[in-house]
Amino acid sequence: SDIKQPHFVSSQFHLHEIVPVFTTGPQRHGVFKAVTATTQTTTEIAAPLAGGAIIVTDLIITTNKQAGGILTLRFSDGSNNINLGVFPVDIAVNQSLALVGLFRGWVDADLQMVTSGATFDATVTAGYMKAPNGLPFDEWDALR
Repeated sequence: SDIKQPHFVSSQFHLHEIVPVFTTGPQRHGVFKAVTATTQTTTEIAAPLAGGAIIVTDLIITTNKQAGGILTLRFSDGSNNINLGVFPVDIAVNQSLALVGLFRGWVDADLQMVTSGATFDATVTAGYMKAPNGLPFDEWDALR
């Protein structure tokens, strides 16, 4: 069997006790990537494996202030675009988000940052996992 036995460590508080150690999917399989844009553009943050999907676990978003500027985070497969968040940058954006829900895209959808409306500096750091499979867009959309 490939299933490993539970792992235990000594308790920090009671000398004769042991404590089971558990990890989550993001703790075990999560990675991160940071991207920066200084012009109006679309920037890929993360692409899934072929036939797979991206699961977003964390986001750090920073921008400078620029009237009329908009930062959009979205999933896109080139035909379908679904926004995760739209941030006007009339004031500087400084956000840190630990996503507890399942923010999973559909099969072959990239995670993208879009800067539009004005020229400004934006950086997005995304924590994510690459799932080996995903749903087609229509099935994924019907579940929302």
